[in-house]
Amino acid sequence: MGTFTGLFRKINFGELGIFYALVVFWLILIIWDAPGFRDISVYRSILQKASFMGICGVGMTLVIASKHFDQSIGAMVAFLGCTFAILIRAFSDTPPQTEVGVVTRPDGVEFLGIPWYGIVLAIVIVLLLSVGCGLLNGVLVAKLHIPAFIATLGTLYVFRGSAYLVSDSKPVIINEVVTRKQYAFFDFLGTGSIAGLSFSFWVMILCAILGAVIMRKMKLGRDTLAIGNSVEASRISGINIDKTKILVFTLLGIFVGIASILNTTFLASSNPGMVQGFEFDVITTVVLGGTALAGGKGSIFNSVVAAIFLATITVSMPLLGLGSYPQRIILGAILLFAFSINQLRVIGENARVKANARREAALKAALQKAALEGAGMQDAALEGADSQDAALPKE
Repeated sequence: MGTFTGLFRKINFGELGIFYALVVFWLILIIWDAPGFRDISVYRSILQKASFMGICGVGMTLVIASKHFDQSIGAMVAFLGCTFAILIRAFSDTPPQTEVGVVTRPDGVEFLGIPWYGIVLAIVIVLLLSVGCGLLNGVLVAKLHIPAFIATLGTLYVFRGSAYLVSDSKPVIINEVVTRKQYAFFDFLGTGSIAGLSFSFWVMILCAILGAVIMRKMKLGRDTLAIGNSVEASRISGINIDKTKILVFTLLGIFVGIASILNTTFLASSNPGMVQGFEFDVITTVVLGGTALAGGKGSIFNSVVAAIFLATITVSMPLLGLGSYPQRIILGAILLFAFSINQLRVIGENARVKANARREAALKAALQKAALEGAGMQDAALEGADSQDAALPKE
């Protein structure tokens, strides 16, 4: 109980601009009577869509707070998603496949699909792979000292190529192997709900709580913020910099693995070319939530709220009659706005630090001047007293 109370105390309500923006945006859409925005199902769809981005955003917040970022997560989602779909098919009782990779059912035959423990085994394998993917990025950055931009750009091509390789460059369809009617467990992972909200949304909330505990309550989080502020100071204070970097990249890989599993069960399929550019959506989410690209600062709560904000925009634009090209323009403008706000925030903080330093210097100078003047007056008084003593007649 104390841990969660401490987490809420850490929330700075003066930095919840993205939360206020989300509330105002929702109110505008409701008052404007935007199509569908008085229907609760639209908000459920928004939260469902935000969950995948928000889960990855939790891990990306930790990475960016350490003054790095990861460009490979979109390709990682495709690779892990295709692998998960292939494992589901491999563990199932399936008929021969057609040339396009879609399962054909002989008339009158019902396939029982895979048992629940087969799905659990597939999940475990994919999560282990996600650990390996994140670990690879961490080792490249921390041990080989390759800049994160270059290292994750290279692994982006590796993961994307691996997705095409394992899927034979074809979509991997699993909705005909494990049908919705046959498997309540599989259905629950993809489209199930708790208290009227999607299962993936609650997974995002759990991941956010875990991320907040790591960042605010654990040594790993404190070390991450310290490294983001100053690598040299962190090294002097005895922080294991390489280990911390590897751990945050590995954690990001795990969160991406969770998101890829939920996304694959939701779609009941996977595609090696899916979610291209997803990494930039996640980075935009994190920066829009107030995490500084310069490192040393991050908010898991704001990153999750920013994911819901971006999902609201993505869902609302088609309802408002905007096509795909205007959507791209708006999302690009939001990306520029997010990075501009981040830079303006850094400039403002630097200006405040300089102003405080000038005030402290002026105050110190004033105190020194007053001390010197006081010392001068004291010396004058002593000289005066000495002269008076000299003027007195001697006995």
